[in-house]
Amino acid sequence: MIHWQEFKDRSSDVVASGDYICSADEIGLILVSGTDARDFLQNQLSNDIGLIDEASLQISSYSTPKGRMLGIFRVVQVSNGYILVTVKPMVVPLLQQLFKYIVQAQVTLADASDYFARFAIVTDQPGVIDHSLLPTATNAVVQTDSVISMRLEPLGTQQRFLLLCLSADEAIDLWQQFAAKLRVAAYQSWHLSEIRAGIPSIYPQTSEEFVLQMANLGALDAVSFKKGCYPGQEIVARMQYLGKLKRRMYLAELQTEQLPQPGDELVMQGKEEIDGSGKVVDAEFDEQGLCHCLYIAQIAKADAGQLNLLKQPQTTIRNVDLPYSLEN
Repeated sequence: MIHWQEFKDRSSDVVASGDYICSADEIGLILVSGTDARDFLQNQLSNDIGLIDEASLQISSYSTPKGRMLGIFRVVQVSNGYILVTVKPMVVPLLQQLFKYIVQAQVTLADASDYFARFAIVTDQPGVIDHSLLPTATNAVVQTDSVISMRLEPLGTQQRFLLLCLSADEAIDLWQQFAAKLRVAAYQSWHLSEIRAGIPSIYPQTSEEFVLQMANLGALDAVSFKKGCYPGQEIVARMQYLGKLKRRMYLAELQTEQLPQPGDELVMQGKEEIDGSGKVVDAEFDEQGLCHCLYIAQIAKADAGQLNLLKQPQTTIRNVDLPYSLEN
């Protein structure tokens, strides 16, 4: 992919909120292949792998036996197995964890990130959306011998697509077709769109911090309560049927020049030490310099507007509506 690397390095550093194309090589890919790949993932992940095929995808998560999430990803079925689409810093930690459970299963795990050129498109232009390689429904997938194209959760009228290309030449050709109608933007634009869409990511700083319901994965159809056992299933089921959720994920806007980092602590206003109130999940600036932030916190405190960032006590956290209902 050297040819692609040289090409995409000429990309823009502009942050945009819509009608753009951007490189997405910061996204990591794990390939799970082999005759037992389906059963292996079904026994490890929170969602029901049997519900997808090569024309659809799902969000899923991977947890410890104590129910704490190690990773969140989109799962795409391909001809030789499955691809887990996640943030790049989590590829190696997730591979290390998954390797522990292979035992005698006929499964091969690999970091497939460098085998694909990755780019994203966010637009509402009919002339772009109508392209034959772009799926026509949310969470749908179009695949050819060398391209995997996904349509993800929309943001208002803006439709979001992620493309994986095995051929650098084909990736460049597609890029040039789309770039003729769209702005070229920085990867931060895609990162921002994920946050504004309310899609959480787990990073090394937040690994094993959250149970999946805290990250709104139930509302995102990222968990099945009808499938068999998987690591953490008892904890997840107990919270679903017997417990009362005391923490959940919020979307907020912050006026700050210092970008919060995953794992940064939230505390009660006036507190100067960690008090377990909450943690930052992810954050990014938009084109106007406004910070958009996902955080998980105690519901009572967050709803009452009683929280501050420990490292930025003067920064006001203004909660805004998520683009999906939490009633699911």
